[in-house]
Amino acid sequence: MDEHSLRLKQNSYVTESYRKLAVNIEYANIDGNIKTIMITSSMANEGKSTTVSNLACVMTELNKRVILIDLDLRKPSVHKYFNLSNNSGLTDLLLNKNNYKNYIHNIQPGLDVMTSGRVPSNTTEIIISKAIKELLKDLSENYDYILLDTPPIMLVSDPVNIAIYSDAVILAIAYAETDKETIKKTIDILKQVNANIIGTVLNKVPQNKKNKYYYYY
Repeated sequence: MDEHSLRLKQNSYVTESYRKLAVNIEYANIDGNIKTIMITSSMANEGKSTTVSNLACVMTELNKRVILIDLDLRKPSVHKYFNLSNNSGLTDLLLNKNNYKNYIHNIQPGLDVMTSGRVPSNTTEIIISKAIKELLKDLSENYDYILLDTPPIMLVSDPVNIAIYSDAVILAIAYAETDKETIKKTIDILKQVNANIIGTVLNKVPQNKKNKYYYYY
């Protein structure tokens, strides 16, 4: 287990908030139609990568088999959360067209991670490629949930394209940093592609406000 996840376990309030999120995802998925969940934000530095990494860790407590994929190909960071090398990953898998298992890191029982790999010049082409969709289909046969860390909605088009083939979307929001109009625009953009927004996570909440604001679903 990496240092980041150990800090999560030591902070019971934060851990319980993520557990509530995981349980609510299970309730939202009562019919089993949600497999691929995209986690995004409106702008940069809203805590989306922290959210998806912590969520991936706690979902294994529900006896779910989870894989986290870093699809923020322009500014990948998942490898940093789990202290992994990013010399090879998703982009290398798609280039070499070999077995995806060669690019998976097992973090703990029930949790695997696939880093982004080297930052490509043709990011959009990769995101909309048939190969990505085929990979997700293959992974869905071996995992209960596929969590995707994606770029911010308002900065690039990648997450909009990813939302099209995701079963659900969770939006990370930075408390007192992201204005309501930006959040509204983000939601409107997602609705235009019929994205299934199943929840929001409020990050960077001051200690004295956490009881009221930390988590909303």
